[in-house]
Amino acid sequence: MKIKTKILVFLLTMIFVNSAIAQHHNTQTSTRNPKQLNYRNFVLPGPYFEMGLKLGAANSMTDIGSSRVGEQASLFDVYSRGIMPALSLYGRYHFGTEFAIKSTFTALMLKGNDRWSPEIEIVERGKSFSNTLYEFGLVGELYLPRNYTHPKQDFRFFWIDLYLFTGISAFYHDPEVRGPIIDEYDYEILNSEDVYSNYQLAIPLGAGTTLNLYNRWTIGFDFNFRYTFFDYLDGFRRPYSNRNDFFFTGNLNLGYIINSDPRRSNRIARDRIFRPKKGDRLFRKRNRR
Repeated sequence: MKIKTKILVFLLTMIFVNSAIAQHHNTQTSTRNPKQLNYRNFVLPGPYFEMGLKLGAANSMTDIGSSRVGEQASLFDVYSRGIMPALSLYGRYHFGTEFAIKSTFTALMLKGNDRWSPEIEIVERGKSFSNTLYEFGLVGELYLPRNYTHPKQDFRFFWIDLYLFTGISAFYHDPEVRGPIIDEYDYEILNSEDVYSNYQLAIPLGAGTTLNLYNRWTIGFDFNFRYTFFDYLDGFRRPYSNRNDFFFTGNLNLGYIINSDPRRSNRIARDRIFRPKKGDRLFRKRNRR
């Protein structure tokens, strides 16, 4: 199974599980307690700033390594041998509702090789490339709402949030192409200095999950696809090419929340709905004061 298919199956599974959990809790709605709170907004009720690290893997979809002779590589021409490391630093400002904005600085590597193609003619072409990218991105995040009808009970659980994001990024790259010169067209590209720029723009598109731990730490995963506006991510092009090159990353995220600004409305909710009862450890601690 190709990598992209595996990632798609994983994301669909996470969305299905999240929806099933939410539906299960909605079916337990009590008419005696119709209030609903957003769990995330209770844990972190106001705006907060988070900084973190992403450890990930990168892969690309380029002309090198096509699975069909005389055609450009398809969106599914992704090979496990092309997995390369990616490292990111990020800062996220969460507005305290379902929206956040995040900036990232990423360093990653890409590579491809005609030898990975199932077509012998492509293998004999003998082209390969490697590319190191440095990217700065700015995206907006939309978190799917999560409401619970039993906040006193649900507060004791750790729930995963799902979010979608998009934005814009700018990156620097300098591909290194290896292999024999195929024809005059290939020769002109390799010896031209103005075919493409080393500075490019891209549109990030993706989805992710995040889990809040002890109010200060977050851990999660995201899949980030970059739509680029040029066809030289591998430094190689054929006359029949009619589509741009793309790349994507899958990242494991670890973040620390620097500060948060609780709202008074949630302090009232804390006292009225999450107020400890007799027998609770917090209740006994308050009474000793």
